[in-house]
Amino acid sequence: MTFSPYYLVLALLLQLFATPSMAEQSYLQPKLKFCVEDTEFPPFNYFQRIDGEKGKSNGYDIDLLKLVFEPLGIEYEVIALPWRRCLKEVNEGIIDGVMSASLNPQRAKDYFYSDAYYYLNPSYFYLKSDFPDGLEIQALSDLESYGNICGIKGFNYLNFGWINLTRLYEINEISSLPTMLQKKRCRFFLARKETLAGTLAINQLHQFEQLLGRSTVPNLQPEPFHMLISRKSVSAELIKKRFDEKVKQLTLNNELDKLLEHHLNELRLSANKNK
Repeated sequence: MTFSPYYLVLALLLQLFATPSMAEQSYLQPKLKFCVEDTEFPPFNYFQRIDGEKGKSNGYDIDLLKLVFEPLGIEYEVIALPWRRCLKEVNEGIIDGVMSASLNPQRAKDYFYSDAYYYLNPSYFYLKSDFPDGLEIQALSDLESYGNICGIKGFNYLNFGWINLTRLYEINEISSLPTMLQKKRCRFFLARKETLAGTLAINQLHQFEQLLGRSTVPNLQPEPFHMLISRKSVSAELIKKRFDEKVKQLTLNNELDKLLEHHLNELRLSANKNK
């Protein structure tokens, strides 16, 4: 059986104009890689606990990636890494994207970035016993007159209004915060208020959470968070397009709010179970 030139041309055209999902699946091989911070950023990414032991990654970010890529048949994996290594490997093109990242001028230069998909409030925390009447300031720099200010190593605090990063005392992880404050090595700690309570809960620092006073940094808008996408990823354009489209759709349907509330409830249940 022979085919006329017409059918041969038609077959070639069908391959050329394959449906987007078929083209994307071919284009996105091998599977995509995304990373999250291994010290956790609840409710956006955290580890499931089974009998106190850390299991697989869970959270708002993990579910959002599933909602974006699974319907397209696109394979991907999520890995948890130290934050600086995560950013480095995305910058080098080893990993395609990193979730839950704030922006600063250097990051905007080093990476492509998605539309914002949630917002948090920059805040400062202190021991209530140090300031029983609370503490109100006009600018974050006012805190320096009271003592050292701490933050997590590798985090972006430019959106807190904290410009001189050399004077920020960096700690490796949240679990060391109680010791740092109680020994007065830190008088204050910078964090987003929506994430700190969950972070303390999953680290079973419930009693310490009750000792903290907190205030949002004055005169600041809520801080947008994005996926940072590697400029070296062959799939960068497609990742951004599909991610932004899905976030817009889920926002219009109020599904992102429901997803966030689901994970906040998961953390509350876990905290109450472990008290």
